[in-house]
Amino acid sequence: MSISQYINEINKASRHGKLVFFVGAGLSSLSGYPRWAELVDVFYKRLYGKDREGVLTSDDYLRIPQIFYDVLEENKKNKYDEILREVFDVEKIPNSIHYKILSLNPAHIITTNYDDLLEKTCWQRGKYYTKISAEKDVSGATSSRYLVKVHGDFSRGFNADNVVLKESDYMSYDQNYPLISNLMKTIMATHTIVFIGYGLGDYNINLLLNWVKQLQKDGYNKPFFIRTDQEPIKESDAKYFKNKGLRIIDSASLKKSEGDEYLERYNAVMDVLVDYRNNTVRMEDSEIIELFYQQVQPLFTLKSIRKTELKYVFDNDYFFNVDGLITSNSSTGEGYLERFYSIQIKSNEEIDENTCEKYNAILEFFSKNNIFGMANKTESKSISIINKVTNPIFDANFDEVEQSIDSENDDVEFLYKKAFYLASMGKLEEAYSLYTKIISITIKSENLWVYFLSQINRYHLYQSIKQTKRYLDTIGILTYGRHYQPFSKQFIEQIESELKNFNLNDLFLSMPNEFQEDYKILEFLSDNKFLYDDTVKLFELTNKVKDSMSKGSVTFGLTSENEIMLRVYETIRFLFDNHLLSISFGEFKKYVKNAIILQFEKAEYDLTRDTDRFGFLEVINRSGFYIDYFDFVIISKTFNIDDIKYIERACDISRIVFKEEDKIEEYLSRLILKLEAHYTGDSLQMNILFYSSFINEIKLAVYFAKYVSLSPQCITKLIKAILYLIPLRELDNGKKYLWCERLTKNNSLPEDAVQLIENFLLKEAQNRKDSNYSEMTSNNLFSHNFSLLIHHYYPKYISERLSKYAVNINKSSGNEIDYVYKLSRILTAESKKYLFENKTIKNIKDVIDGINAGDINSIAEYDELVVDYVSDRISEINSNKEKGVTVLKTGDYLVEFASQFFMGELKNEELNEYKGVVDEYDMFIDPNCFDYSKFDPVWLKRYSDELLMKISENKHMRNNILKILKERIVYSKDHMYLSILLKHFV
Repeated sequence: MSISQYINEINKASRHGKLVFFVGAGLSSLSGYPRWAELVDVFYKRLYGKDREGVLTSDDYLRIPQIFYDVLEENKKNKYDEILREVFDVEKIPNSIHYKILSLNPAHIITTNYDDLLEKTCWQRGKYYTKISAEKDVSGATSSRYLVKVHGDFSRGFNADNVVLKESDYMSYDQNYPLISNLMKTIMATHTIVFIGYGLGDYNINLLLNWVKQLQKDGYNKPFFIRTDQEPIKESDAKYFKNKGLRIIDSASLKKSEGDEYLERYNAVMDVLVDYRNNTVRMEDSEIIELFYQQVQPLFTLKSIRKTELKYVFDNDYFFNVDGLITSNSSTGEGYLERFYSIQIKSNEEIDENTCEKYNAILEFFSKNNIFGMANKTESKSISIINKVTNPIFDANFDEVEQSIDSENDDVEFLYKKAFYLASMGKLEEAYSLYTKIISITIKSENLWVYFLSQINRYHLYQSIKQTKRYLDTIGILTYGRHYQPFSKQFIEQIESELKNFNLNDLFLSMPNEFQEDYKILEFLSDNKFLYDDTVKLFELTNKVKDSMSKGSVTFGLTSENEIMLRVYETIRFLFDNHLLSISFGEFKKYVKNAIILQFEKAEYDLTRDTDRFGFLEVINRSGFYIDYFDFVIISKTFNIDDIKYIERACDISRIVFKEEDKIEEYLSRLILKLEAHYTGDSLQMNILFYSSFINEIKLAVYFAKYVSLSPQCITKLIKAILYLIPLRELDNGKKYLWCERLTKNNSLPEDAVQLIENFLLKEAQNRKDSNYSEMTSNNLFSHNFSLLIHHYYPKYISERLSKYAVNINKSSGNEIDYVYKLSRILTAESKKYLFENKTIKNIKDVIDGINAGDINSIAEYDELVVDYVSDRISEINSNKEKGVTVLKTGDYLVEFASQFFMGELKNEELNEYKGVVDEYDMFIDPNCFDYSKFDPVWLKRYSDELLMKISENKHMRNNILKILKERIVYSKDHMYLSILLKHFV
C-alpha cells in the first residue's frame, strides 16, 4: 500500500473512534526530556564512573539500570530514585507533535513515557482522558477514554516501585500490573495502533508486536510506525519489518532535513495526517484516484443518493450542492477533489488498467447522481436535471412488480426488492417475514447495507401493521363495507415480541464502525425525526421565496424555489430507488406537497407579475415552472383532492405547461388497467390494504388529468374508470358527473365515451324500477346531469337506445318516467312527448325538469308552487334551528328562486314575506336593504356570468360587494376572486 493509503486508513480509524497512539521517549526528547538511551547512560556513568562507549544492545537498556539497582546496598536504594528525580523533576512544555496527536482525536493514548507532557496537552486542548498509571487507576476510571502510562509515572513520587525501567520490572510486568496489562492488550487488539517516538530497534516495539500478533491472530491489524531517521529506510529493512507485521510511514520520503532536525521530520508526517485530504501535492494521480475510490466505493451499492449528504463521507471537506456543483470547504491549497477532476486518464501512461476502471466507476457514480464537478471549474452553470426513478412501483408498472413477486431468486438484493413489492401490494405479513429472512441472511455477510435498510423497512412495516389493525378493528367496516382481518392473532403476537420497544434511533449506532463510516448518508433513516432537517430547510427556503415575492425582486442563478425542488426530487429518488417504505410516511407526503404547492404559487406570481416601469414584461426569471411526467406521478402519489382544490384556488393551473404528456397517458392507462383487472362482475375484488393507497393515487391522477392534453382513447378510459371502476363510496354519482365534466372541459368528449355514458344512464334508469331506490349525492348533482354533458358537446345528438327505452316504460312506473324525463335533451321528440304526457307535475322539481326539457316555457307559470316550496323550506329551516340541529340538504332552490326574482323572471311579491332566515336569499329579494356585513364572497363563485353582470349593474350591490371583494383578494390566494373582479366589476 502507498503512504496515502496508510494515511487514509489512520484517518478512517480516527473517525471510527478506533485510533490509538502509542507514544515513546522520542517525542518527549523534543521537549527536552532524555531519550531512553540517554537515561541509561546516566545509570552507566554513575555505575562505572565513565561515559559509555559503543552502542547499547537491546539487553543493555534493561540490564544496566538493573545492575545499578542491584549493587546498591539496601539502605542506599534511594540513589536509584535520586537519578529519576534528577532527570525528570524538571518543568517542560508540550511540543507541536503532542498537539497534533490530540487533533486526530485518538480514542486512547498509550505511552511508555513517565513525564506529564501528554496530560498537559490534554488539559490545554480540552480533551479529558482518564490517566491510568497504577493498578488502582483502572477500577477508578471516570471516562471511556484512557491515557495509559504502561510504565507508570512519578505522580506518586520519584520511587523505583512507581515505574518500569529495569530488567526485573519488565520480567515481572504481568504479575505486578495485571489490570493495566490486560487493558493495554484489549485496546491494542481492537484498535488501529500508531507508534510514534520509537526507534525500529526499540525493545518495546518487538515486545508489543509479538503481543498484538498473538492477540489478534488471523485478524491481525498491522500497526503503523512513524520513522523519523534522516536517511530513507533501506529496501531490505522495509521488507523485513513488513514481514514482521509493521507498516512504516517514513518521514524521509516526505521531508529532506539534517540529521538532528527530528522535529521537522515529525511535523512532516503529522501535518500530512492532520490535513491529509488537502496535502495532495506529493501524491501521484493513481494515489488520488485510489484515495477517492475508497471513500465513495461503498455507496455504489445504493441505487441513488442524496448528494447533499456526501459532505459526511468527506468529513465536510466539500459541500455537494443540489445543483450538482461541488464547493470546497478549505481555503488552503488544492484538495483531492480538485486534483481528481484535473486528472486526464488518456494522456497519463502511469495509470494502470485497474485504476482506470476505478476512475470511470467514480465518474459513472457521479453522473448517475447528477454531480457535475467543481463549482469554479464547471463551464456551464445551467444545470439540466433529469429525474428518473427505477422502482416500478413509482411508474405503476404492476406487471413487472408481479413478475418479481412470482420469481424464484435467492439473491439477497432481489429479495430485498421483493419484500418492498410485497408490502406495496398490501401483502404485509409476507413482506415482514421476508424482511426477517433477509436480516438473518445478511447479518453475517458483506451486505450490511441490505441488513440495515431491511431493519428500517421491517420496523416501519411493523408500525403500519399495528395502525392498520387498529383502523380495521374500529371504523374499517364503515369504509369497506365488511369486517376484514388481514393478520392472524399469532402473527400480531409474534411481531409484538420481536419489535415492541425497538428503538429506531439506536439502529445506526449499533452497526459496525466501518458501516457507520461508509454509510453515514443513511443515518437520517434511523431517526424518529425523519426529514426534520429537510423540513426546516424547506421552511427557510420557502420564507426566502415568499419574501422575494412580497418585494417583487428578481433572483438570478440558482433560485430558492429551484433549490427546494432539487432537494425534494433527490429525496424522492433516494427513497424510491432504494426501495424504502418511508414513501408512505405522512411526513414524506407533507414535505413533498409543501414544496410543490410553493412552486405553483411562485409560478402564479411570475405569470401575473406587473410590467416594469418601461412597460416591458420582465422576461428574465419569468416562470419556468412546468409539470412533467415525474411531477405528475409524485403529485398523484402524495396529494389529495383538497390539495388540488387549494392550488386551483391559488393559481390558474391551465397556464402551467404540462410536458411528457404521452408518458403521463401511459401511466394513467396502467392505473386503470390495474383497477379493471380486479373487477369480478360489478364487484371490486382487491386486497383492501393495497386498495386503500391505490384508490387515492388513481383518484388524484384522474382528477388532475384535467390539465393534460390526452388522446380520445385515454379520455374514454378515464371516463369508464369514473363511471364503472371507482366505487360509489369513493365517488357518488354527483361527483362522477363533476369529474367527467372537468376532464372534458379541456379535452372534449370522445364519441366512444358517449356510448359509455348511455350505458350508465340506462343502468340508472333501470334502477328506478325499484320504487325504494334513492340516488344520494353530496353536491346537488345527479346521474341525469350526464345527459346535459352529452348535449353540450353534441347538441344534435339523440340517443336511440334511451329513447326506445323511454317509450317502453310502464305508465305506472313514476320513478322511471321522472328519471328518464330528466334526460330529455338527448331523447327523440316522440319519447319526450310520451314521458311528459305520463308525468305528473306535483312539485317544483317537476317544474324545473319541464323547463329543462323545453315543455314548460317559464317557471312563472308555476309561481304558486315556487311560493309553496319557499314557505315549506323556510319553515323547515326554522324548525331545525329551534331543535339546535343543522341539516345539510341537496337540491335546495331557495337562492336560485331568489336570484330569479332579482333577475325579474319571478314576480310573485309573496317571496318578500320569507326574509330574515337565509342571508343569501335576503340579498336577492331586497338588495337595497340588505345588511352587506353578512355577505360572503364565496357566494360569487356559484353565480353565472349573467347573474354576476346583473349584480354589478345594481348600485347598492355593486358598491358594497366591490369593497368586500377587494379585501378578499388582498387576504386570499384564490385567483377566482380576481377574475370575477376584473370581468364583472372593473
